[in-house]
Amino acid sequence: MQRDLGLCGLLLFGVILTGCGGGTGNASGDSGPDGAAARLFAAGESSSLPRTDFAAPAGEHATTGTKELGSVIRPLARSPFAFARNGQFHVYAGNGSRKRLALDFDTRTYTVADNSGQGTSGTFSEDATEPGTYIFASTRITSVVNTARFRITADAIVGAFPFEKPWSDPVRYEVVPFIGARAFVTNPAELDGSYNRFGISRNSDGSSDSQILAMEISGNGTLLEMCFDIGIYRIATCPYQSRRSYLLTASVDSVWTGTNIAAPNDVLQFRMARIGGENVWLSGGYTDAAPGIHVFRVGLKDATIWPTARYGGGSSDGRWGTNIIGPTSSSRTSFDATGTPSTLVRTVSTLGESAPLGIRGVDLNGTQKYFAIQNGALSVVLGARNPDTQGYIQVGLFKDHAGVDTRSGTYHVFSGQRSIVKLTLDFDAGTYRMNEDFSQASSGTFSADPSDPGSYIFDSQRITGAVNTARFRVAQDAIIGAFPFYVHALPPNQYQIQPFVAARNFVTYRGELEGLYDLMVAGIPVGANAYPLNLMRMAIPASGSSAQLCKLVPVTSCADGSSSPFSVITGVTPESWLLSAPAWVTRLYVARVGTRRLALYATTQMYDNPTRVGGYMVMGLRRPSTGSANWTSLSGRSYSGSGDLGAMLVDTSSYTTTYARSDGTTALFSLALSPVTNNTQVKIGADTSGTPYAVIQDDLFMFAMPTSGDASQLHISLAN
Repeated sequence: MQRDLGLCGLLLFGVILTGCGGGTGNASGDSGPDGAAARLFAAGESSSLPRTDFAAPAGEHATTGTKELGSVIRPLARSPFAFARNGQFHVYAGNGSRKRLALDFDTRTYTVADNSGQGTSGTFSEDATEPGTYIFASTRITSVVNTARFRITADAIVGAFPFEKPWSDPVRYEVVPFIGARAFVTNPAELDGSYNRFGISRNSDGSSDSQILAMEISGNGTLLEMCFDIGIYRIATCPYQSRRSYLLTASVDSVWTGTNIAAPNDVLQFRMARIGGENVWLSGGYTDAAPGIHVFRVGLKDATIWPTARYGGGSSDGRWGTNIIGPTSSSRTSFDATGTPSTLVRTVSTLGESAPLGIRGVDLNGTQKYFAIQNGALSVVLGARNPDTQGYIQVGLFKDHAGVDTRSGTYHVFSGQRSIVKLTLDFDAGTYRMNEDFSQASSGTFSADPSDPGSYIFDSQRITGAVNTARFRVAQDAIIGAFPFYVHALPPNQYQIQPFVAARNFVTYRGELEGLYDLMVAGIPVGANAYPLNLMRMAIPASGSSAQLCKLVPVTSCADGSSSPFSVITGVTPESWLLSAPAWVTRLYVARVGTRRLALYATTQMYDNPTRVGGYMVMGLRRPSTGSANWTSLSGRSYSGSGDLGAMLVDTSSYTTTYARSDGTTALFSLALSPVTNNTQVKIGADTSGTPYAVIQDDLFMFAMPTSGDASQLHISLAN
């Protein structure tokens, strides 16, 4: 039996996949009756430590009871396919409350559940001046400019909303930031890691406070250690008397409960969201034992690299804007409810040897001191514990990479070995971070190959061969390369260098999907006889609302009765699309690389037999909208499914690559090419052993694959 992360008992391009399961442990959505689904637990940590000018624990109290927050939103049935951007999110808000937010992108409406059990509803619309940002329309907004907005990513929403001001009588509203999520870690082993947690408290006497602490989860999600100190220490350097240890257990509705080993009355609760492939700690609310303190907490994994990135979001002073955060400076451009703009540039610095590497100081020598954390998905800026800034918090969702080098940024990676992968490159600092699924991540440096201009070498501890074949090349908003991906289905700490295609600019408007695409489906495991149809043509009309799939070799017109009709619907994020038919649904991304369009998708397969590993990778090139796709003679770099690095030459009748292998040997791969009737973008041929291949190219990208679909013999090339 096998489980597929992207498909459930569906026919993927003729591939029969049996079984159906969540797979990642990041279950999302709600289940059970209203009462069970609405159990939202408050999190409170006790602390009697003195205050300091810098961030230290706020005065929270031990949990002796929990306060449930009312909800008028019925749990929504979460489909992993249809209406993927619609749905219900658990919201943690800057006023120290937890809510439910329901979004419907089809009707552009929302509903928020209040603490009182009453809901507020309205509409939202996209900000024409900031694509990807949506504005909440609400009767609670009476200001000149509406700063209640949000941005959305896969299974998460980050924004600002006019929530009720705590203890106001009559009730007043204020726009404060929030994070909403619906995908959570439910496998305890995936909790492990070092985290930095920022938070604020809103107090019944009208004051606010800030808190920073480091924490570590270990033992396959069974032990939580936190450092409550007036200074900022990582767990390894935290003074013994400031450490607290909690035993972790799973509770209902994706909640985790921690019980202080030394003081069992000290209980905390949290959810661990999955946002942008990263673990994000979320906790907040209040307790019956301390109803006068409402808290909001966000924790990110400690980061060893600090790229320059732009984040968009709101802050606790009611402003909305973007923040560019880098290793040495930050620049916040925002506007308030009167429409008054502001740009603040501040110095960013590290905190010292005892502090976590992932926490940076912002303007620590100035009168207004802040701290910042980021992980490539979220950024959080917190005011230090002094009168000017304490209680301030700013939460942003990643928008783009803002380094000096325009190639810097975060790319979505597609590989037959991995799925749900993000690669962040900082060409100014020469650093990378490869966030793989199943909580695996690898970071390090890369450098230009002095013997091969335009190629870059990944430096990784995963590389053990005599020759490092893990490299990449950049073409506008796309990358072709190979990386030592983590192989989760094999015993721990095993890696395979596999080719990948990465992109960061995707089609989000239906009208841009139009075209004829020549597609390949490469599959792992090697030798599996499960690829009866892996060479196709996909036809999408101008409306972008439907698609047809038919055989590529021999070529068909997709109108001769051999095609299958599909609906094209929006996916989880604006750049993802779903091909839907009565029998199955699958995701699809269409990347923009100048005027070219690449159809891409990858999904990981898991098998009960741990020696079998693999997945499927879809690669496709759109034919020119006018004229013919003339076959071009090219030279370039090629990366193979066996982890080899090659120099490629192709002309109208042959394809040749000389590969360097990781063991220091070389190998020659060659094909004698023949044309395909009615399709000049595709050729077929055979290698020296007689294995039949298909090859597609658009004078920049080239994909070659056996007609069996064996991904171990896949070749991905980029022209010089």
